[in-house]
Amino acid sequence: MTPDQAVHAVAARLRAVDWARHGHRCWSKSALLREYFRRAAQWAAARECDTAVPFFDIAACVDPGVRAGQRVIDDLVDDVDGGWDVDNVIPFVLHWAALRATPGFVVPAGLADPFEPLILLFERDGGFHIENGEVDLEYRSVPMRGWRKHAGDPPMPSFAPEVLDEIDRAGSVAQFGYLIGPDGGPAGEVS
Repeated sequence: MTPDQAVHAVAARLRAVDWARHGHRCWSKSALLREYFRRAAQWAAARECDTAVPFFDIAACVDPGVRAGQRVIDDLVDDVDGGWDVDNVIPFVLHWAALRATPGFVVPAGLADPFEPLILLFERDGGFHIENGEVDLEYRSVPMRGWRKHAGDPPMPSFAPEVLDEIDRAGSVAQFGYLIGPDGGPAGEVS
């Protein structure tokens, strides 16, 4: 796959997202966000990226000469309805897609694709917004302060849909005593 094809493939994934936020998957989204923080912190440390925030252009730290096409970025930002914060992250995701597909680029041992958890977060129920130093995911929020400390956290064991669904089930029952549905109300009986 060429860098251009890779960028278009990721753009297609993001275009397919239902950007409406309902909250019933906020627990798995929190876990995916923490995994993104872990991976971003590892990349920031490995490449000595000078950034205070967890959402940054990791590809530019690795190879600033590899960029996604500005027209593809602009078209995607125009097409999605993820909000201001998502609009600012989209270019970083697409630049990374271009870098990943660049001939000769290899992810160093011990590092992983930083943006896959973030893309999965979007695919699970839209985006997020940042407020008062926290990433708001409806019924959960994740502080950005100290995000680099996540570099030493254990990796998320699985991104399998059934594992993510179980995280949401357990989180919903623990927080509300019942399963939350997409409309914010009870989704059904808890067994």
